[in-house]
Formats: sequence, C-alpha cells, structure tokens
Amino acid sequence: MSSTPLGPAAAGPSHRSTMSVSKQAALLAGVILVAIVAVVVVAHAVKGTPKAAPSASASSSSSSGSMAMSTPTPTPAMPAASPNAVMTVRGTSLPAMQTSGTPMAMAMVPLGSADWDGMTIQARTSAPATFELFNGTTQQLVTPTAKDSFHLMVLLSDAETGYAIPYSSVWATITKGGKIVFDERLWPMISRYMGPHYGNNIALPSAGLYHLTLLVSPPVAARHLEYKGLWLTAHRVHLTFRWVPKT
Repeated sequence: MSSTPLGPAAAGPSHRSTMSVSKQAALLAGVILVAIVAVVVVAHAVKGTPKAAPSASASSSSSSGSMAMSTPTPTPAMPAASPNAVMTVRGTSLPAMQTSGTPMAMAMVPLGSADWDGMTIQARTSAPATFELFNGTTQQLVTPTAKDSFHLMVLLSDAETGYAIPYSSVWATITKGGKIVFDERLWPMISRYMGPHYGNNIALPSAGLYHLTLLVSPPVAARHLEYKGLWLTAHRVHLTFRWVPKT
C-alpha cells in the first residue's frame, strides 16, 4: 500500500485556519520582543555608560611619574637632647655598625644635639668601627683596637628637611677633670647606612664624667639663596656624658 503526500491545495479549511492563527501568534511575539529590546536600549541610554577603567599604560605612566618625583630619604633624627643634659653611654649597649645588607636606621646611642641657625648638630655613638681612609690617591684601613671605647659620629643636617649638610669640618675635644684625653679633627665620612657625617674611634682612659666640645666650621661650598648668610663663622657645641665601660 502506497501513500502520496497531500499538497497545499489539498488541505482542508481546518488546516488553513490553524496556519492563520500560528502566523498571528508569531507576529505578536515579534512585536513584543521588539518592544522589550527598545525598552532595554532606552534604559541604558538614560543610565549612561560607566567610565572605563584607567588603561594599563596610563597606570604605568602614573607610577613612573611617582617614582621620578621621589626624593632621597633624609637621615633619621635621634631623640632631641639638651646640650646641658648628661647622657650615659654604656659599652655593653653600643650597637655594631652595619657593614652589609639592606640599609636601615641604627639604634645608636646619642650624646646630645644642638641647633645652629637651622643646622641640627647631633653626636652619636656606636661600637668601635672599621673604616677606610682615602685621600684621593692612597687607601688605609682603620681597625678598632682593644683600647677604643666607642665610635663617635657627628651629623650635620638641615633642621627643617633633615637632609645632610656636607663640606664642613668638625674638631672634637674630650676632657675629663680638666685634662684633655682626645683632641682631633673627625674624619669626613660617607656611609650607605647613615649618609655623610664626621667620625672616628675614641679611646677613653676610664669610667667617669666627660665633656665633649665640637667645633663646627662653616660649610665651604656654594650656597643656594635659602642658605645665604648662614653658618659664616665657626660654632662650638658643649656636651657632657658619662662613660660606663664593659667590665
């Protein structure tokens, strides 16, 4: 038994009616879909498009600009001490100078500080240090001896910014009971760990009360106008400390 498909012309009235209803439903669905899309588009237009996030290149440029504007970190100041205060320096509490690794502030023992026309003068101590002298042509290694008590450091810095002031000279005189036990010019020194300063190893004869006089000479350098008229004559700072050696 064979079957022959019926063509459109052979379809009855009922089939044509069903097709008409289907077309009307499809048309209505299309109209509804178009309306929904139109509403969504209008809503986005009213709300506005969110701002785009900064591009990677802009972020990189900003970061580079920040790095370019960074400034060197000034030497951290020790706690202020009155020139008339008597500081106690104990041999057992003196930290050793850093010689390697990441530069970091040291917990040095202060002797005192003073101000001179906006220049902060600080005297600090650490354990006797090893350093190298260089006069432009020759090198000489200085190592601590058994007689050395501590390493004396004097820092000169701008009181407002904290930046070191170089090109000066510092003469140190230490007395005990009116007798001079040290009277020398401190070496101008440089260090990754505390910047430009002046220093030397100091040997004290015994425990007791000592008087330190620092003679700070005017910085021999061209000056920008903010330093015009400052530090034109030598300046003396008087400090008193008590030395307690290791036992």
